[in-house]
Amino acid sequence: MMARPGAVKNIESWDEFTKHFVKSEYKLVVLVFMAPWSEPWKLMRPAVEKMASGLKSEEAEVCTISVDRFNTLGRLLRVEALPTFVLVKRHRAVARVVGVNRDDLHSSINKHLAPPSSSPQPINIS
Repeated sequence: MMARPGAVKNIESWDEFTKHFVKSEYKLVVLVFMAPWSEPWKLMRPAVEKMASGLKSEEAEVCTISVDRFNTLGRLLRVEALPTFVLVKRHRAVARVVGVNRDDLHSSINKHLAPPSSSPQPINIS
């Protein structure tokens, strides 16, 4: 099943993770480390879905990664609380937001959304 543009993509395999990480050379990739049972993730999920629906697919994508399935990756990226948002651009982590912090997530995404030479359209996740 293909995800619609602006939809949150659920990473299910290392191949999928690699595919989305490679895309970070051309656009912002927001990696959302979460667990379906996590209460903070349950609180943040509607805002993340709304945010993803407001992003243009050629500029950014949002991908959820279950720490239950990808615990090694979580350890490598020092994920110590849920949810943890790692913003990746040009194959590098450019920002990190931890927990239920909509304002910091909003600011970080808008800061890294577009190249400095252009004026990105701010997104609203309130």
